[in-house]
Amino acid sequence: MTIKWDARFSVNNAIIDAEHKLLLTTINGLEMALRHPEDKEPLLFFIDQLYEYSIEHFRHEEALQLQYFFPFRDENKQGHDELEIEITRIRTDIHAILKKDNLLPEDIATLREHSAFLAKGWLMKHILTEDLKMKGFMGSDEVA
Repeated sequence: MTIKWDARFSVNNAIIDAEHKLLLTTINGLEMALRHPEDKEPLLFFIDQLYEYSIEHFRHEEALQLQYFFPFRDENKQGHDELEIEITRIRTDIHAILKKDNLLPEDIATLREHSAFLAKGWLMKHILTEDLKMKGFMGSDEVA
């Protein structure tokens, strides 16, 4: 299920919104790669990119929150810490599954569950429940 960026996801900060869009694009890439799970290289690429960029994004977002004295920074960081544990677990699991010579139907189901969790249970939930609290606190940080 591809998720399209929607204005309701915006935190009214161009930099954070751009980073969220990139995370969403990467998750959508993972979802598209899952349409052909026998082709393991794109799956590995997208999960690795998502892992690396997520960590980078969390650190950057936390730095901006500190800069703007965001009052819910500790709560948001706790969410990031939990998400970092989950994305690490999922990445490890996906790598283990893709090391197999032949993927079983249950392997493919697990890959799809991970992708759905990343899209709905993580990105959308975190943005819509935690990151939207940044609206009005973070400045606009115009992207040139």
